[in-house]
This record gives sequence, structure tokens and C-alpha cells, in this order.
Amino acid sequence: MMSTTHVGKIGRLSKYFRDEIGRRIEDGEPGKDIVKWLNEHSRVQEILKEQFGGRPITEQNLSEWKQTGHPEWLW
Repeated sequence: MMSTTHVGKIGRLSKYFRDEIGRRIEDGEPGKDIVKWLNEHSRVQEILKEQFGGRPITEQNLSEWKQTGHPEWLW
């Protein structure tokens, strides 16, 4: 299995959040709803504040995750 350390906003989240994102993607939940859910979580906000200057997760971040992290999650 190829294991990559993800450095983006979603890759830095806990396994709980990455698993939930994976489930929501597989269930066909719209990206804007996943992003809204993430950005409302206090733990996500803490990580974004600590590591990304408080900048929220965007639909572009999710799109990039779908191309890289999500296929690994499926595997």
C-alpha cells in the first residue's frame, strides 16, 4: 500500500474526520455541504487556526482531497 503523508488541510485532520469525509463522499453528499460541516466543527477550527492561519476548508481543498486522499482511503 502506498502511504503518503498529507500536508493539506483535510490531510491534517484526525482519522475520525477523514473517515467521515470518505463516507459522505461515497454517499454522494454535495461538496459544499461537507465543507460547511467541517468548518463548523470546533476541533477543525482549532487545527485550521494552529496550522493554516485560521483559513477555512474550501471546496477546492475537498476537490484536491478527492483526487489524492480519498482514493487511498478507499483502498
